[in-house]
Amino acid sequence: MASLQKHRVGGRTYWRIVESRRINGKPRAVPILYLGTADDLLDRLLEGPGGDLRIHSYQHGDVAALKAVADRLGVVSIIDRHVTRKARGLSVGTTLLLAALNRAIRPRSKRAWASWASQTSIERLFPKLRVNNLGSQFFWDQMDCVPVEALQRIEDDLTKVVVEQLGIRLDTLFYDATNFFTYIASTNTRPKMPQRGRSKQKRGDLRLFSLALLVSRESQIPLCSHVYEGNRVDAKSFPDSLSRIRERLEKLSLDVEDLTIVYDKGNLSKDNQHWVDESPFGYVASLVPTHHQDLMAIPVDDYHPLGGDCLGDIPVLRLTRPIWGKERTVLLFISDQLQSGQIRGLLQHLKKRIQELEQWKTELVKPRSGPRSVASAKKRIESMLTAQHLKKVLKIEYDPARTGSERLRYWIDEEARRDLEKEVFGKRILITDRSDWSDEEILLAYRGQSEVEEAFRQLKDDEHMAVRPQYHWTDQKIHVHTFCCLLALLLGRVIEREARGLGYCEGLSGLLDLLGTVRLAMVLRSSGKRGGRPRCEWKLEESTPEALQLFKHLVPNEPPFVYT
Repeated sequence: MASLQKHRVGGRTYWRIVESRRINGKPRAVPILYLGTADDLLDRLLEGPGGDLRIHSYQHGDVAALKAVADRLGVVSIIDRHVTRKARGLSVGTTLLLAALNRAIRPRSKRAWASWASQTSIERLFPKLRVNNLGSQFFWDQMDCVPVEALQRIEDDLTKVVVEQLGIRLDTLFYDATNFFTYIASTNTRPKMPQRGRSKQKRGDLRLFSLALLVSRESQIPLCSHVYEGNRVDAKSFPDSLSRIRERLEKLSLDVEDLTIVYDKGNLSKDNQHWVDESPFGYVASLVPTHHQDLMAIPVDDYHPLGGDCLGDIPVLRLTRPIWGKERTVLLFISDQLQSGQIRGLLQHLKKRIQELEQWKTELVKPRSGPRSVASAKKRIESMLTAQHLKKVLKIEYDPARTGSERLRYWIDEEARRDLEKEVFGKRILITDRSDWSDEEILLAYRGQSEVEEAFRQLKDDEHMAVRPQYHWTDQKIHVHTFCCLLALLLGRVIEREARGLGYCEGLSGLLDLLGTVRLAMVLRSSGKRGGRPRCEWKLEESTPEALQLFKHLVPNEPPFVYT
């Protein structure tokens, strides 16, 4: 229960609202709100009708729901069990959870964390917390206590708790990798992990670090992660990730022979597939089509409609072929989406090149214009036909014996274009050792690869879960920061799973936005007696039935959560 208390500062009397809380086992009066002088307090009380005054409201629903999930999983105790070093103030586990809450709800830098937290009910949910004391240096000191090797042990325990509590089925798992850019200067030689490479966010001018992730088919729960150098291609890091995955699955006491891991062609190579072949679990993987021209040369007329309940009449062809020294089940199919995209891409390239050719013909009209030699003209033509498949479709000739624009001729080979669209575009090649699976089961497993891609899209969403902004300058801090982001994703996925059970169709970001509409208000109520002390009450503001239903399902009706 809150009460009114006076205190003197500089010889003047001021009033504040305090609440009795136990700190280190002893009762302490903790200030909640400073009201000013007696005249200020009287003026504010007279503002509210009937003696009630709504002082301030805080963003509450999303913070409370995420903390409730973290409490249920025992996140803080798991982290603190594996981190032996201590810093001042809060425990390391509590600090990392606070950082994860910010990443989930409104990603900000550590310097801006306190400003964000002051608008939420975080102080109410963490009784020992004082928001204004948590600056960037505090977070850095706490993060510095976490050894990189401890993060994998923390992930082991968290994954086991999540799988056991939620009963997640781990029959099919999806693996992929991506990278994130940083603002670490090139002159900073201390970190070794951020390196320049091919940025998937189109920021090749900045140093990158990479993240490989394994997620479950059910609920897209992150199960295993691997952070590594930004200049290592995905295929080179795959063996290391595979070792981590195998260790993680064995610690979950699973029968790994019943598991199937799905991965894309970017992670595949002959050596990598050899590693997978020696592993106890099954696989579904895609091949690079241009590396297997014999399979691509099989005519589409040999394909047949799938006829499945889920995927319809997709053209497919199932074979058994020796690939990389082993007989494998091969499934070829045509993706309508890929085929349409490749056709659009070809048309865009054709349009651009035809515009360039018309401009060249215009230049050739002028006297003494054009290439100095046939060789230079040939070189210019070759540079125009570098785009994939363009050389097969667009034909260009340059004849110096002619004059003016007649020296340049071009046309589109319509027959070659039709052959590309029918026999090449849209073809994909899958391999698997699940020879007992149907064509539809193999295709459904591969299509589930989009689940891990969705996790990466969420981690690059500026509104929720984003890895950016990322202002850390050492390898160890980058590892810990990435762990906080993945912890936020884990908590969010649990919320999404619970919401799906209630019939909510929104995505993870939409669900967090919906919960964010549930706000907590502090209300001062008059005692009804002149000179009597006003009473303070915490109440939920009115919200939509959908938001309140989800809030009450996720948040338990017990302290420190407000549930009115």
